[in-house]
Amino acid sequence: MLTSTISPAANTANLDNTKKNDLGQKDIFLKLLVAQMENQDPLKPQDATQMSSQLAQFNMVEQQTESNKLLQQLVAAGGGNSAAPVTSGADYLGRNVTVDQNQLYYNGSNQAFSATLSEPATSALVYIFNSNGDPVKSIPMSNLSAGANQIVWDGTTDSGAPAPQDYYTVEISALNINGGTVPATVQRSGVVDAVRFTPNGTELMVGGVAASPNEITEIRL
Repeated sequence: MLTSTISPAANTANLDNTKKNDLGQKDIFLKLLVAQMENQDPLKPQDATQMSSQLAQFNMVEQQTESNKLLQQLVAAGGGNSAAPVTSGADYLGRNVTVDQNQLYYNGSNQAFSATLSEPATSALVYIFNSNGDPVKSIPMSNLSAGANQIVWDGTTDSGAPAPQDYYTVEISALNINGGTVPATVQRSGVVDAVRFTPNGTELMVGGVAASPNEITEIRL
């Protein structure tokens, strides 16, 4: 099966050209209609039926122009990203997804996420920073396997006090048996409970944090 990819720039150019063409046709139609009325024979005025038909055509041009405006808005709401799955944002609602993202929102409940490593690590430190960039918690880990390793933050700080409800960022530093750095990424899972259409594209609300469809690595029923 053959597929084709159209870049966001091409989409925008096509819509702009279509809009200009529609407006041009509308302008030409108006000029012809006005010229016809100005130059009609006073003794033989324009037939009312034919005039109504031309006005109906004008109305169709107007509706087509409005339809093209709506189409442009829909393309913009989709983010114009050709690499994203061909799926509307609403199709994600209620789905359990995993996103490649190191941000989370602590709302008083334990926060679960995973550290995905490219190779085993003998030791690791998980750092949690608040929205101001200040470290609030460090979690020592050992003997992590390659792939996803589940981690749970209970919401306490290094002093043992409960952390305030806020947005937090997770960073992981892992070392292998030779003391070399092991690349690690953070992923988290949750239910998509809202979809937002912004000027920057579609956003999925997962666990209180906005995520891009491009950050999704898994979708489950």
